[in-house]
Amino acid sequence: MTELAVRELKEHEWDGWDAWLAQQPWGSPFSSAWWLEANCRAFGGHPLLLGVFDGEELAGGVALRVRDAGFVHMVGISILYNPIVMVARGSQRRQQALGVLLDDMARRRLIIPSLACTPDMVDLRQAVWHRWDLTARWTVVTALKTWTLEGSVSHGERELVKKAERSKIVGRVEPIDADILCELVTTTMVRQGAQLHQSRRQLRTLIESVGSHGMQVVVRDVDGTPLSTVFIMFHGARVAFETWAGTSHAGLVKGAAAAQFPVVLKELQARGYEYLDWCGANLPGVSDFKLRFGGGLTTCLAVSRQPLWFKAAFAGYHYAKRIHGFLKRGGT
Repeated sequence: MTELAVRELKEHEWDGWDAWLAQQPWGSPFSSAWWLEANCRAFGGHPLLLGVFDGEELAGGVALRVRDAGFVHMVGISILYNPIVMVARGSQRRQQALGVLLDDMARRRLIIPSLACTPDMVDLRQAVWHRWDLTARWTVVTALKTWTLEGSVSHGERELVKKAERSKIVGRVEPIDADILCELVTTTMVRQGAQLHQSRRQLRTLIESVGSHGMQVVVRDVDGTPLSTVFIMFHGARVAFETWAGTSHAGLVKGAAAAQFPVVLKELQARGYEYLDWCGANLPGVSDFKLRFGGGLTTCLAVSRQPLWFKAAFAGYHYAKRIHGFLKRGGT
């Protein structure tokens, strides 16, 4: 048995990494070199792509965006997944590959707030044995081979789809349009009282990097006005990921939010995809909506590595920030 080794992949090796990633059962776009590069352009930092090699063959790896501040090397949190990827081999060899990867990241003294893995990474015992923190999240996964509109979607959502049809609004796959997506995603976040964690410029940088690895469905009113949109990403031919979605107030009234997802699911079926990962089900209202379209609730695991001094400093920073805000409000 050959010895496992970890090394940084240089830029001329990135195409090979992306080709390898596309062959993995759950090889997601969020581990690709092109997505990593786009995240560095949008949010700053430099790319660090680590590969685990079993002899000359890739056995796993991880794509990291790193920001340096003196001796501190902080890994940036991805907006969705930032997964560790392992070849689907025997459990023991996977554990060994994961172990050497964790050791390498520790030797580099990387501070890692969170690496959120795709649903296939259920065996992260090595992270626990290496004293990394382990947390659980949830997503919804739809099995596309068995999905049907009548048999999988709830009665209430089917009624909304029919309402949209009566309103003569139409959803279809369209060329990627960052303006439509940014506008409707921002509208949705404001309506929900949530904060969009990226600016429009940053969001546009990410969207425009996707190219052939993305698909956008837009639902339009009879006059052509965009009412709702959803953005799907994929890297490989097995799993697609629902990345962003947004709906205007008029779109909610007319059932556009419900009408877009049957279009997405049927299109992915036609393209031969096996699963749609809805990328998150941690909020009650959001998870309930996604589950009504025929998916199953699935656990995702995330690992993190933060030294005690960093946790204390981080907590102190946020405490000081709150005190400053309180005093500022009191002085006005």
